Amino acid sequence: MNRTKGDAVQSTRRSREELRATLIEEGRAILLTEGLEAGSSNLTFKRVFDRVEAKSGSRITNASVIKRIWENQADFQADVLVTIARDEARRAQTSGNRVATMLQDFDMTSADSRRRALREACRVEGNASSTAIDGSANWQLWIGVFAMATSTATPELQSRIMAAIASEYRSVTTFWSKNFTALVTLLGFRIRLPWSMDDFSSAAIAYAEGCALRQLACGEVKMVTRPTGPNGEAQEWSPYAVGMEALVNQFLEPDPEFVPPSGVAVPRAAEQIQPRRLNTSRSTDET
Repeated sequence: MNRTKGDAVQSTRRSREELRATLIEEGRAILLTEGLEAGSSNLTFKRVFDRVEAKSGSRITNASVIKRIWENQADFQADVLVTIARDEARRAQTSGNRVATMLQDFDMTSADSRRRALREACRVEGNASSTAIDGSANWQLWIGVFAMATSTATPELQSRIMAAIASEYRSVTTFWSKNFTALVTLLGFRIRLPWSMDDFSSAAIAYAEGCALRQLACGEVKMVTRPTGPNGEAQEWSPYAVGMEALVNQFLEPDPEFVPPSGVAVPRAAEQIQPRRLNTSRSTDET
């Protein structure tokens, strides 16, 4: 069968896109293994070409990519760094299963049990996040990309990376807002006015990143023991988990209209039947 001109153009475009994806992934792999050197000096065409050839036997030259996929090597480096900046969303994908499994042990018809469940969600997820970040090469690399974006002398590169970071922050905030909304709805809580769920998510993300930077500097996660388990049993808490509990107490409040999964309405305590006010003071339910 004879190939049409359109088929040839589509095939060429696809092969370029495939080559671009392959080289970006190899560049990302180099940085994950070695870290980000000053000026991205360890991220060169030659190095990624050699990696591809070693794996596939395919030989790639500068002529294959310059003016065809990227303007130059600096443009390629920027593309890899932008991809890493967008990797932040990948950190957010593993927490749902942990929390869902943990909540199965709590009675959703009891207001006190739901408060304990929310606190336990802060502890379990906070501790897991601290441990994951502590051993994450991708997180350390992401911090390096962020630092480069705020310090590079190349305005175009800075603009591209900062735009990618801003876009990813919006994406991650949206992701966590949806997940937090599902969690607090399940537990019979709601966002406290005048805040929004995006406000809560942004605060939680910012606090997580601050704790992570301190962990990178100290090289450890210092755990504290609190009598928060069943019957006052001792449980370990990371600083991030403790901070998350504080944020939860500030941003969330019990929902007086909550109906538990059983379909039986929760009896309303006197302090729960208060109209919503534009007020950020802590309620008596936050003990």
